[in-house]
Amino acid sequence: MAKETPRRTNVWRSIFLAVGFSALAISLLLYFTHTNLSSLFSLVNLWYFLGALALILLNWVLEAERLCAISNLLGYKLLFSKAFQIVLVGSFFANITPFDTGGEPFQLYLLAKNGVGAGKSAAIIMIKGIMSALARITLGIGIPLWLLLIKRAWQLPIGLNTALNIGIIIYGVATVFMLLVSWKPQFLNHLIQWLFSRKLIQRIFSRERLEALGSKITGGVNEFRESMHSLAQADKKTILLIAIYSLLLWVIVLTVPALLLWGLGVYSPLSQILAVGIVFYLASAYAPTPGSSGVAEAGFATIFYTAQLVPYPLLGVFVTLWRLLTYYMSFLIGGLVSLFSFSKKKR
Repeated sequence: MAKETPRRTNVWRSIFLAVGFSALAISLLLYFTHTNLSSLFSLVNLWYFLGALALILLNWVLEAERLCAISNLLGYKLLFSKAFQIVLVGSFFANITPFDTGGEPFQLYLLAKNGVGAGKSAAIIMIKGIMSALARITLGIGIPLWLLLIKRAWQLPIGLNTALNIGIIIYGVATVFMLLVSWKPQFLNHLIQWLFSRKLIQRIFSRERLEALGSKITGGVNEFRESMHSLAQADKKTILLIAIYSLLLWVIVLTVPALLLWGLGVYSPLSQILAVGIVFYLASAYAPTPGSSGVAEAGFATIFYTAQLVPYPLLGVFVTLWRLLTYYMSFLIGGLVSLFSFSKKKR
């Protein structure tokens, strides 16, 4: 069954925490780097900033195109306008929930509202997650390896290498789990049955409630299995296109910091910026604060400054501009789209 409409109190509390943590981190960065907020845009070349903005917009478009392509593979034609809406709503809820976990449940909700079955919706989101994880791991391993091969004089500091290794391990485990569920969907049934047989769970939920929930999950798993079978027989060119979309999405995300640095007059090599960026995204994938707020700003500043890619006086400006484009834009626009989507459902 699709996820219910979110409660207003929970949403507003999450928004307050997310914005609060982020604003505090940015304020501290600007204060310690002696930067005035009013001079923020006077320090960056407008054309580079607009280029970074265009990349963010392109990212949303490619996300929606990928969602349409995956839906088509599983036999459901999703309109681009609906896919674009789902992408923005998912982005908003990911931005206000711990570990960025809120986005996918609400994408499932909107897919179901557009007539996609629960199991097929789960398959669409699962495929999207697997492709994203594989693309991130590929870049996470490939970029540093490529750097070591062609630029032996430049190496990541020990701390960044450690963060990279931890991120790869976490993402590897998550990806293996998703692949296992995709390959053997019945594994999820066995896992749920084992979980429901635990005494603690049985004390919390009634037997009737667990049986009803188990039936729904079994039905969803069966539909998911059928969807994955359809995927195995799908057009390989479309699957390749989805993989290319996934890689491009991450390349775009990693290129935004490069444009901002160049716009600030700091011409660090693109290869090094990409390497440090993927280390950051691997290491911060499971930050516990809403939308990784506070942790993202502090981690991004630390990792780029430690790698000597940005001078200290520009650190606050750099992080603020980056967060403005990669977080606050989707936060604001996604929030407006979410407000429209859920208020429309209540009428």
